[in-house]
Amino acid sequence: MVELVKSRVKCYKKKTKKNVGGQKKTYEYNQYQVPLKRSDNLDCSMEVFIIPKSDLKDLIDEEGELKDISGQKEEYKAHIAQYETELAELEWKHNQLSKSYKDLFNKHNKTRKNQKELEEKVETLENHRMKLINALKKERETYRGLKTVLQESSNKKIHEHEKLVEQDKTKSKLEKTEMNSSDDKKVEEGNEDKKDKDIWNVLRGLRTKKEQEEKEK
Repeated sequence: MVELVKSRVKCYKKKTKKNVGGQKKTYEYNQYQVPLKRSDNLDCSMEVFIIPKSDLKDLIDEEGELKDISGQKEEYKAHIAQYETELAELEWKHNQLSKSYKDLFNKHNKTRKNQKELEEKVETLENHRMKLINALKKERETYRGLKTVLQESSNKKIHEHEKLVEQDKTKSKLEKTEMNSSDDKKVEEGNEDKKDKDIWNVLRGLRTKKEQEEKEK
């Protein structure tokens, strides 16, 4: 038979001093006591259980005595069976959740792996893009240099061509001037020859006329 001993827990504030790092510090803590009476018939060094009254409210009556709980045995068995059923259901749900968690964890790891691979691919593509950009810049600089050289060469050739054209024009003008001068000279000489012929013809005509007059005499 279980005997109940009723008492009340009492608390006391207790202070103690300790040296910490060469300094004295005061610590305060609670000390608990459960007073007992001789009529409780408890022996020294006896092990006891202390249970709060609120936990026994369904097991004790108004006078503090234990109730007869023999009639509740079947009810407790039914509760135990119900608890075992609920426990089994909870264990099954726990297993299902553990399996789902494992699946999700594996999917998460796979997703992270794929994401890491994608990030590495993106980084590789970015590095390749930067290399292409730098190569394009160098090609543009080379193109600009070649364009400048070709432009300078073209300008030089154009200048030389214009110079040759100008020289040809000048030469043509000189040749034309010389040809005109030669033609004028020929015309002038022809005119002089014509004048000389005309004078000679006049003289010859006069001579012939004089000879005829002499014959007539």
